[in-house]
Amino acid sequence: MANQQRPQLLCFKTPTACEGDYLAVPWGSLPLSSPFVHSHGRGGECYHTQVQVAWDQGFLYVRFHCEDDEIVANMRQRDQPLYDEEVVEAFIAPVSLGQYFEFNLSPRNVVFDSLIEHDGITFTGYPHWDCLQLRHGVFRRNAAAKSFGAWDGYLAIPFECLNTTPASGQTIRANFYRIKRHGGDQYLAWSPTGADPAAFHIPQKFGELILA
Repeated sequence: MANQQRPQLLCFKTPTACEGDYLAVPWGSLPLSSPFVHSHGRGGECYHTQVQVAWDQGFLYVRFHCEDDEIVANMRQRDQPLYDEEVVEAFIAPVSLGQYFEFNLSPRNVVFDSLIEHDGITFTGYPHWDCLQLRHGVFRRNAAAKSFGAWDGYLAIPFECLNTTPASGQTIRANFYRIKRHGGDQYLAWSPTGADPAAFHIPQKFGELILA
């Protein structure tokens, strides 16, 4: 039986293979996650953020919905420390909590990806690891607005990079995060880690993606 304190998200298979085209996913018919909360879990107002996840035999698709105003995002190169500015993040553990994959996406459509090894206490990151077939995009909801405004971020993560073959009924441990800097630091999570100061690399707190 699933841990009832562990959030779950039902992830439907796309009716036809999207082959990495995240815009071809029928997002309008897919469930949204519960809203993100402060990662420490104590409540309080925060920027509204939700996520959706879908899949086909080749890719895991992630869509972030981010309410926003102004952003702090100046880095432009892949694998720069984007988490020092503003990002959304997907941590995916398809096989074991001892090894998972980190994907960061900035509002400027820059990515950071890393293989992570975790011994239950500490973690080691390997940012030289790259998911070369990763596809990603960012779209402002009102591109004509003076402020950056609300935006949607997309990831299409090949299952080949995740070292797994998907199947209906499979459960994948994962967590999703957002770091917001403008107006004061906010560290948000789908499944709060309970850590204060904020810490995201706590795989024991990952939620569950249920592949339907």
